[in-house]
Amino acid sequence: MISNNNNGTLKKRNVRITLLLAIICTFLLFLDFLIISLLYSINDWLAIFVFSLILIFPAYISNAGMVFLGGGKPIDGGRILRDGHRILGDHKTWNGFLKGPAFIGIPLSIILSLIFLWIWPYLVLIPLTGIETGAYVLYNQLYYYEYYFIGGPFPWGFLGLILRIFLCSYGAAIGDLLGSFLKRRFNIQSGEPFWIIDQLDFVICALLFVMIPKLFFPSLFLLPDLNIILFLIILTPTVSILSNVVAYFLNLKDVPW
Repeated sequence: MISNNNNGTLKKRNVRITLLLAIICTFLLFLDFLIISLLYSINDWLAIFVFSLILIFPAYISNAGMVFLGGGKPIDGGRILRDGHRILGDHKTWNGFLKGPAFIGIPLSIILSLIFLWIWPYLVLIPLTGIETGAYVLYNQLYYYEYYFIGGPFPWGFLGLILRIFLCSYGAAIGDLLGSFLKRRFNIQSGEPFWIIDQLDFVICALLFVMIPKLFFPSLFLLPDLNIILFLIILTPTVSILSNVVAYFLNLKDVPW
């Protein structure tokens, strides 16, 4: 009975923390919009929004794909470290790690990129018009739009985009494993919340991976600027937490995390 009471108390506390985080993340997202709009323009914030989603799309899709295609042999083989806890746990499997990006994240991202390449002659008219009319303060060069939508001048820019998709996808997969490794070290059980780390581990690692080619091919790759990085750090937990909270109140989930 005591154990059940403790579990109930812990769940209520975690629910309150989740709701508080949902409010904080939503406020930060609005604050980001307000600051960028006032410092630059609303159009620049929209550009940040679009660039960020295109950049991180392979990571988001790969992260979801690892869940759908998981199962089978765990990566850590059941091994336990000296702290008495598993290295990663049963939920981190070779199937999820390899197949999530390879079968879902990378193919869907390449298909999206091909669609952008196909419609680019029409799509490019939007940023061109904005640049000519002075609608953008921060992103007032066509290069930014070419880079995020089609990778840059064809064909080398598009080949660079494919490499970026690959690195973003597997960077997310590795980040997810690192998050699980940290979770085990803090003795947090599978299914229990690991605040913010659960939402940001794969995104941060994906961003680090997409920066690597800049070291070797500086003319082909563009580092995501601070505005994009901060936006993704705010957006990712916001979307994750809010979607889980909504699912919880709709009785689609037992817990809001």
